Amino acid sequence: MSIWWAARLGSAGLLSFEAGITLGVMLHFALVISVSFIAVYQHIEPPHFIDRFKSGLRPAILYAVLASGSIVAYHHVVMANATHLRQLEFERFIEASLSDEEAYAKLQAEDARLATLDREAAKEQALDSMRFQFDPLWHFTAALLMWIAVALMTSLFTSGLAQWLRAWPS
Repeated sequence: MSIWWAARLGSAGLLSFEAGITLGVMLHFALVISVSFIAVYQHIEPPHFIDRFKSGLRPAILYAVLASGSIVAYHHVVMANATHLRQLEFERFIEASLSDEEAYAKLQAEDARLATLDREAAKEQALDSMRFQFDPLWHFTAALLMWIAVALMTSLFTSGLAQWLRAWPS
């Protein structure tokens, strides 16, 4: 986890918002694979696949919880100003995109969902949706669901890999 924090804090201000998120995801993914593989590979007895899977899943799930908390702490505590500025950029984009009556009429013609909404209602709906996406609780929930799924898949993969490596002739 400290590797992730060092990389994220070290790259703050050097990468764009999206590139920083990509870096964070790739680091978390590499670390969850490492945690799971080390736990699975060290598990010697009994050598059953299910036992290896469970031994790799425990630390991977713990890492998923810690990773999700780190994501929220980084974006909503440490980098709260940058996250808020990004949210304001999206708000301004929505405001600008839906400010022109003629442009909105073209959008309504292209999208059937907008046909029943007036411009102000569409703008409020877009702003509410965007604000929900920037909510710290939503960030934690979405990250936790994603990292638990990654932990499950990684544990399956590393259990099979460890089983295969242990069986490899010396």
